[in-house]
Amino acid sequence: MAQNNAMETGDLLFTLIGRADNAISSVTAGYRGARVNHMGVVVINRRGTFVLEAFPPEVRLTNIAVFLRRTRNSDSRERYMVGRLDSEHRHHIPEAITYGLAQRDVPYDRLYLTDESALYCSELVVDMFKSANDGNEFFEEHPMSFRDSSTGEVHPDWIAYYEYFGMDVPQGEPGSNPGGISLDPKLDIYQVEGPIAGYQEP
Repeated sequence: MAQNNAMETGDLLFTLIGRADNAISSVTAGYRGARVNHMGVVVINRRGTFVLEAFPPEVRLTNIAVFLRRTRNSDSRERYMVGRLDSEHRHHIPEAITYGLAQRDVPYDRLYLTDESALYCSELVVDMFKSANDGNEFFEEHPMSFRDSSTGEVHPDWIAYYEYFGMDVPQGEPGSNPGGISLDPKLDIYQVEGPIAGYQEP
């Protein structure tokens, strides 16, 4: 674990927004079992600390105070984890940030499909570091699962969600999610704050 808890540009923020049993966190588990459902990349500049994120309605640069306020539970406690790339891979950060900033105003991908016309939170991060890695995969994509981890069945919220768009649930299609990226061995999760559902202390 990193000793300095001060965030740096390029750190990845993983958060839990809303209920712990929401459609995303119910089907994915992250670092030490944490149920996270959103993520972004820290960007520090002369104006302050921000998070580059894909969040409805578009890709944007959000003040970190606003970003973390969304994570508060019913007791007003913020819930998030911070990860840092290992020294071998940190040289990718500047180019990844440049690519990500160029995606501002790209619409948020409400269908969670891997095309470039719209982006969801982890897709943005995957694309940023793929671009910085000469177009080679950096954070791996995997067949997406929409199955509830406790029942093994496709989560009913996802069935209803895709029915609204006249689609079948894209079970098994390639994609990414915050929990999966938080497990990447290139990351050191050096800070965990608040009562994140599923998280198990070391």
